[in-house]
Amino acid sequence: MTEDIRVVRLVIDALKPREFSIVELARMLCSLEGVEEVNISVREVDVKTETIRITVEGRELDIESINALLNDGGIAVRSIDEVSAKSTEH
Repeated sequence: MTEDIRVVRLVIDALKPREFSIVELARMLCSLEGVEEVNISVREVDVKTETIRITVEGRELDIESINALLNDGGIAVRSIDEVSAKSTEH
């Protein structure tokens, strides 16, 4: 019997440039393999940046792909505030 553990939900606190649309960011994250739902809320607005909370859910999230997409967009991950994982025995 083997055990498969998958990350199914992440809540990320991040800082993004104001000119980067949260709608476009949500679309980009949803295009990643394994991502089924994305919720983004703006927590704080500054002159050049916005503090956002990103919730990503799916059947099996690839954390490295999510981080790479955020980095490519100039978005700084400040912390991962919540993680949900599932264990499935085969």
